[in-house]
Amino acid sequence: MIVPPPVAPGGTIGVVAPGGAVKADMLDRGVAWLEAKGFRVRVGEHVLARRRYCAGEPALRFADLERMLRDPEVGAVVCARGGYGTTHLLPLLDPALASAHPKLIVGYSDVSPLLGYLVERCGIAALHGPMVATDLANGLTERSAERLCALLAAPGAAWREPAPQVIVEGRATGRLVGGCLSSLVALLGTPYAIETEGAVFFLEDVAERPYRIDRMLTHLQLAGKFSGVAAVVLGSFANCDGTDPEDVVAQVFRDFFGRASFPVVAGFPAGHLSENLTMTLGLPVRVDTRTGCVEALAP
Repeated sequence: MIVPPPVAPGGTIGVVAPGGAVKADMLDRGVAWLEAKGFRVRVGEHVLARRRYCAGEPALRFADLERMLRDPEVGAVVCARGGYGTTHLLPLLDPALASAHPKLIVGYSDVSPLLGYLVERCGIAALHGPMVATDLANGLTERSAERLCALLAAPGAAWREPAPQVIVEGRATGRLVGGCLSSLVALLGTPYAIETEGAVFFLEDVAERPYRIDRMLTHLQLAGKFSGVAAVVLGSFANCDGTDPEDVVAQVFRDFFGRASFPVVAGFPAGHLSENLTMTLGLPVRVDTRTGCVEALAP
């Protein structure tokens, strides 16, 4: 696994929009956040383009990403936002391009397929973390801001966070993979489906009804994606219970994973919430329910 070079304050961060359309005012606020942290920012030429719900034609979105990867002055690339459309770029990507210019790419949600491509097709670590025209524009918690800057400056650095809800006891180590549940399920049956053998599989999502979460987990199970995993870490599932007074999603997780042969923890602070802690995908982590923590290990 290649760990891309770090980028510290004073370095240049490129901003691209691989998926959903971007609002100009949110982009400006997010760019200002990065500049306030001491980074130089280079915004892709087509970030504010629009084609229906996407940030322009796929070729334009890919052109911005390719340009940022090839630009020697750009140290890392932070996606402007998620939103549907990132999967349009997967057939356009060339592992040789990313391998020749290994850089940190940061994002989550519908950017998950792109991060998975980097980890699994290119062997390059990527950052699952806040994005410019959403999280940064709205403001991060102090801890989330510190983690993002720390992993930009040292992507292989260790971190340790509690996972407060234990569904299945155990201890396991594996490379960290995963991301947005619905985005990953949409790749099943394609050449870009996630590889989970021996991995710690992280999942999160937003505004999905409990029955849909059950259906997607079952889809992953039938596709064999829970066979051979080292552990499962469940992050934020914000706004997934709707108006139901009971914690139905938590019940879905307990029912689905309750008899698993691998450790399963929930409530990890990453995903669609303000406390969206950055993690380095592709590098090893340990899940230990005795300590109640998930921790990154030295690569």
